[in-house]
Amino acid sequence: MVSRHATSLELLIPGAAVMAVGAVVVVAVAVPEVSERVAAMAGLTALIGLIMRRPVAAGAAGAIGWFLTTGFLVNRLGELTFTTADWSRLALLTGAGLVGAAMRLPMPLRASARVPSGAVRVPIVTEYRRIGRFVHHKTLS
Repeated sequence: MVSRHATSLELLIPGAAVMAVGAVVVVAVAVPEVSERVAAMAGLTALIGLIMRRPVAAGAAGAIGWFLTTGFLVNRLGELTFTTADWSRLALLTGAGLVGAAMRLPMPLRASARVPSGAVRVPIVTEYRRIGRFVHHKTLS
């Protein structure tokens, strides 16, 4: 049996790849300078990570974005290079995707052990339960 986590990644990683390709097309059309293109791709990769919510999918989007950025936005004509600047761009784009995903991850909150007298306790979130987005229905055959 396949876990829900694996099934959702089967959908999220291709979705992140498609978004990375779209981001490269938008940046190639809209931004003229190479350094500005890299900065724009970092921002869009962080946005993709924010949308995807999963670090694995966000990291995949960063890596795919790096391939496309190096090949088409920096070197033109799809030529990949592996210089120090290229490795730095890989770290930047992958890190941007992971930061975007981390911004959406639920973090457990803890109440302090001591509460001053007269203070009102406010309920806090201590657990995050996942709700499936896709419901599988049985079909009649």
